[in-house]
Amino acid sequence: MLTSQSEFDRFVEPHEPGYFRAQAHGFALIREIDDCLSEAKSYAGRYTGYTDPVTHDLVITGECEEEYESAMNDARALARIIAKSNGYQILRAQGRSDELAQLVYMAHDQLRS
Repeated sequence: MLTSQSEFDRFVEPHEPGYFRAQAHGFALIREIDDCLSEAKSYAGRYTGYTDPVTHDLVITGECEEEYESAMNDARALARIIAKSNGYQILRAQGRSDELAQLVYMAHDQLRS
């Protein structure tokens, strides 16, 4: 039986074919969004720069705002995917209320409105 993409774009009930694939996909998406948030946190408040070879002073050339926003945009995009799949139900069942879950819950609320 071929896996239809719709199994990953909707809530799949336990009695439906493809339920276990949808659950596995939900867990994989949760891990992926967690990686995006970890990456974003690694850029938060960071600066780029170098040590001047003559004075040995730290020269700051910029902030990592673009990298942070890129990682957060990836996390938000994944949250929209998770919000309409079994990943949402997994987070609800786990009773999560961390940043990852809040992104998904907000995306789910936006889809409903």
